[in-house]
Amino acid sequence: MADAVFIVLLLLHVGSIVAWMGGATLFVSVLAPSLRRMSPASRGEFMLSVLPSYMRFIGGSSIAAAIAGLVLYAYIVQAGPPLAPSSSGLIYIQVGAVVTLIILLIAFGVLIPTGRKLVGLLRQSQKQATPAVDTATSAQVASLQKRLGMAARLGVLLLAVTFILMIVGASI
Repeated sequence: MADAVFIVLLLLHVGSIVAWMGGATLFVSVLAPSLRRMSPASRGEFMLSVLPSYMRFIGGSSIAAAIAGLVLYAYIVQAGPPLAPSSSGLIYIQVGAVVTLIILLIAFGVLIPTGRKLVGLLRQSQKQATPAVDTATSAQVASLQKRLGMAARLGVLLLAVTFILMIVGASI
């Protein structure tokens, strides 16, 4: 029977992963396609109201997943054979951890800064509603939206790979 510390750490890790992956998948599968069908004014208002809290959610859940995973890994290794994965399973878990670091770099290096730039640009364009600014701004907004979508899709793909690696590593 597993001990209480292991169960709590496992629940924290899996719960934060579900939140992170679920939020990223929601963005890729529902929000991004819906934004393409909205008018520019509606799209801007929607992003201003949703994007800041979405970025905080992704940032928080990704950090929680990584920290809980590291603590869980340290606990499992320290606890020894009853909880530790086999040597063949350990490599999958370690590769999954490396892929997680890559996803964190994408999230905190591309996704969140791009979301912040996009929100700042949208706020600025609402204050200055001149035709010349709108043309230049709309091109920047489109570019930032494209970068945001690509980073989110790559993140979801890598999260799925990590999820598979971790399950394989834990069950071998």
